[in-house]
Amino acid sequence: MRSQPTRRTVVAGLVTLAAAGCSSATRTVSLPSAQRSAVAAAEDGKSGGRVMQILAHPDDDLYFMNPDLQQTIGANDQLVSVYLNCGETGGRNKVPGRPQPKPHLAAYAGARRQGLRQAYALMATGNAHMRWGMQATALPDGTLIEVNTLAGHPGIQLIFLGVRQHSASGRGHKRGLRDLWADPTMVTSTLVSTGSPVRASHKVTRSGLIDALVHLLDRYQPTLVRTMDPDPDMQVHDRRHRVHHDQPGYSDHPDHTAAALFTYAALERYKGPGNSRLYAVTAYRGYYNERWPDNLPAQIIRTKADVLNAYGGSPDSCDFPGGCGDYDVGQDRSYRTGWLQRTSLRYPTAAPQMRQAPDGRLTAFAVLAGQAAMWQETGRGSGTWTAPKLLGGDGLLPGLSVSLTEDGCWQLFAERITALGPGPKDNRREIVMTEQRHKGGPFGAWTSLGNPDRDPDHGRRVGGPVVARGADGTTWLFVRNWAKTVSARQRRTDGSWTGWRDLGGAAVQEGLSTVTDARGRVHVFGSGHTTIHHWAQEHTGGEFAFLRTGLPSPADPPTALARPDGSVLLAFREAKSARPLVHRLPADGGAWRSERVDLAARGYGTLALRPVDDGVLLAARNNDGSTSLATLGAVHAPRWSTITGAVVGAASLATDAANRPVLARLAPDATLKTSLVSRNARSPLAG
Repeated sequence: MRSQPTRRTVVAGLVTLAAAGCSSATRTVSLPSAQRSAVAAAEDGKSGGRVMQILAHPDDDLYFMNPDLQQTIGANDQLVSVYLNCGETGGRNKVPGRPQPKPHLAAYAGARRQGLRQAYALMATGNAHMRWGMQATALPDGTLIEVNTLAGHPGIQLIFLGVRQHSASGRGHKRGLRDLWADPTMVTSTLVSTGSPVRASHKVTRSGLIDALVHLLDRYQPTLVRTMDPDPDMQVHDRRHRVHHDQPGYSDHPDHTAAALFTYAALERYKGPGNSRLYAVTAYRGYYNERWPDNLPAQIIRTKADVLNAYGGSPDSCDFPGGCGDYDVGQDRSYRTGWLQRTSLRYPTAAPQMRQAPDGRLTAFAVLAGQAAMWQETGRGSGTWTAPKLLGGDGLLPGLSVSLTEDGCWQLFAERITALGPGPKDNRREIVMTEQRHKGGPFGAWTSLGNPDRDPDHGRRVGGPVVARGADGTTWLFVRNWAKTVSARQRRTDGSWTGWRDLGGAAVQEGLSTVTDARGRVHVFGSGHTTIHHWAQEHTGGEFAFLRTGLPSPADPPTALARPDGSVLLAFREAKSARPLVHRLPADGGAWRSERVDLAARGYGTLALRPVDDGVLLAARNNDGSTSLATLGAVHAPRWSTITGAVVGAASLATDAANRPVLARLAPDATLKTSLVSRNARSPLAG
């Protein structure tokens, strides 16, 4: 097996060539001009990043991973999208305004694959009807799978494993991926879809599906793996919270959850990209998106809809035997779902944690290959970095939190997969920590800090930890719990920990922010449905109170910054518009005050803040996946400038030994990228 196979040598077997869509009489769908500029790059996938997406259904990536998917194509990263499920559902490819069609499972599954080819062709070339090579290849156990390669673009491939969504077993009717994950004895099969080069059905087991994913990971050697949410929120379903496609009691489709669990099970055996390279993992929320405010700018929403329109296709002038798309999705009908207008990372605050070490060198931490990784500047303010050093913690999920003790020792906190089995009791998560034994010394073993929820199923919903150090020398640890409120533990100055306790208050999104103000009080913030929620100590070392803010409805998690005058700045994106908003809490309390921003909406996700000599620097992920920056509080009105380069998760800011701001991001090739933010980069530019 070759370590870095080319797109044209990876597969062998039956080969066909298909147009991605309807006949030449069909209207060609074109991209907006802002997107066409990136199309030419998406050709051979030789940018250095290798991205694998593992999903349940054809369209999960279009709804839940875009705009990141399209940014990957524009960056010319190698891209392989793997679809576990055949996606046949009820087999009816409904055409709005026409009579209900008869069920045809194979044809509907084939039509959805065809729609996906149309969508990818549009994103890569601007033309939804480019041709694809369609091939069948055998897995090590002999199972045939379908592999599609976009003609002229060998860096873009779609792989269909074809597991049935519904199957009959000897013990009654079984649902596909969900029950396949939960029942190691279950045997299901693949469905042969219309138009596929795979002509025969094959048996599928839980262990066999994991083996297949391990094989694909080792063959394609991705540096970035994307999947769905392995641990979706628990969800009440009533008149106010309607049931959509959620699984009972949860906020997502059961196949999305199972696909993510299969992905993480395969990653436990993934050997990595080779040549001492590492990989990153990121997960995306699914139907969670319809439960929280819209968070995408209008331009991104429009682009997502255009791609979904290509996926939806049309039955008119269609020359693909199964059909030319998922017809009920096209013509902007994707706006009805509530999924189009929002994209949510499962771990939204996952960014390189970067700050100065006691010797003045910047030090950064992130999660790679399920372990904590540490980089250090080679010298104070040098801007050059050591190779990443792995610090253990197998099974860590994205979103480290970092603290530096008064005696100069690093402490790391993370969420970890403790067990990944088929049953609820076999599937557990916990919060863990490690710390240096002495300043500049080695890190000790990772220790468990438990989980605020004792029930394993509840405990899976726990969020990534954030930490703050109180003025009294204690460490405060906060997480979002299964009830969507905030739980906390305190580490006393003697090193002992209190138990977990729920701070009460109101429900928040995943993604907390915490700071210690100039008076030594610890604050915690989270984004609710209609406002920002705030917990704060009544006095240094005191109890936490839940405080009403009256702030506008947020789209994404907030970011807090303590100021020397005792005030606290809070930055977040406005719901629906995604415009950045900044508010200040005066040192003496009272009402929050709006700060002048007036910046155009760009991108989605959490914002970063850092004090600079002429104000406060704000960083935001923008529409093309790179990072926009603006200085608040300067003489001139803030204006965006841009630092190029794709971001995995979120970007972060720090200040080096020369008091210069530095931007850090994790790139799709799983390397740390840093940029010195000069005054020129922060100068007023056209917004």
